[in-house]
Amino acid sequence: MKFKNIIFYGGTSEISLNLIKLYVNEAEKIIIFCRNSNKFKEIYPEYKDYENKMQIYEVCLEDLDKNLEIVNKIDENISGIFWISGSTGNAEDEYNNIIKAKKNLKINLIHPIIIINEITKKMIKDSNSFIVALSSVAGVKGRKKQLFYSTAKSGLISYLSGLRQKLHIDKIHVMTVIPGYINTEPFRKMNLNAPNFLVTEPEKAAFIIKKSLIKKKEI
Repeated sequence: MKFKNIIFYGGTSEISLNLIKLYVNEAEKIIIFCRNSNKFKEIYPEYKDYENKMQIYEVCLEDLDKNLEIVNKIDENISGIFWISGSTGNAEDEYNNIIKAKKNLKINLIHPIIIINEITKKMIKDSNSFIVALSSVAGVKGRKKQLFYSTAKSGLISYLSGLRQKLHIDKIHVMTVIPGYINTEPFRKMNLNAPNFLVTEPEKAAFIIKKSLIKKKEI
């Protein structure tokens, strides 16, 4: 086995599920954080085959204290983390409601950087260790239709850039993924009718992410 513990945040995401399939035989343990453990087991039928090497934590990303409590209990042999969690929210509602605006920023920026930050302190310092986090093309340029979401994703890109520099001395690789359209449930709910050549299937996205990570790409 090449890796020790690999953490997946957003375990029921279609991208996560496909990445888990790619890494399940390369890690001693897969640690999954998701909202609904039963849903994960339902949509990942192979779970029964790998139950002995999977550990599932049912958490809400809004509950920072609970997430940190679990992270602090995990042993320090962490080889990698995939952060595939987030929520686009509703820009108009958030603009008119400060509580909803704060919620979006917490879910997409504040909580991710704090949780990732704590996990880095438990990571193995060698060239196999990695952090992969999904931002969004919305984070490249501010968008009024995704005002707070794009702001949060932009901040995440900046944080990962700084973290990459900081962890370079420890040989921990940090890769930022900035995806366009991926044919996942959130995309399908948008009903954009985007041309097929602009839309990537989650299986292909996972393959590209793994291939890029092997090549040590930064973005």
